[in-house]
Amino acid sequence: MSEKIQLSDDLIIGTGRDRICYEHPTIKDQCIKISISSHKQSRREVRYFSFLKKKGTDLSHISTFLGKVNTNQGIGFCFELVRNQDEKISLTLRESLENQIFSFEDIQPKLEELKQYLINNGICIRDISPSNIICQDTKQGINLIIIDGVGNSNSNPLTIRFTSLINSAIFKAWTSLDRKIARIEKSLNRTDS
Repeated sequence: MSEKIQLSDDLIIGTGRDRICYEHPTIKDQCIKISISSHKQSRREVRYFSFLKKKGTDLSHISTFLGKVNTNQGIGFCFELVRNQDEKISLTLRESLENQIFSFEDIQPKLEELKQYLINNGICIRDISPSNIICQDTKQGINLIIIDGVGNSNSNPLTIRFTSLINSAIFKAWTSLDRKIARIEKSLNRTDS
């Protein structure tokens, strides 16, 4: 790692429970995730991406790990940054729904496609939320991309290797995602009335 990359508050894209995500100051299609306390989650993701790449897994709907960098905020983990066709940074599913950029009817079939993609490619997810999915606006329509929550925090390494365990993790995470989306829809319906 060479010279430190300077990150400032105006580059913050989002803040999660464990990490802060910054727009890369010089590479427009990358973001940098900085751990708030420990690097445990980032390291787990890096190992899992390495495992998936060795298997030749289709990662077209996942923001993948691109390498580590040294920043003024500490060690950073670079990931693909998703942008719309107009080059603006794509919004999360939560933002897209709350701002009524896309309707629930537009999103529902895309969510089913995303779930099937995970099942077909054997990609384990541990925690999927409307804030961990990006709605990319493309010429072909909406493209959903997972930006966080890939892998499994379970200490059992077999969880990411056996189809039945992977599918079980996907279905469990999807049930939780459906509940979260229903809450967003309910809160929007209350404000509309």
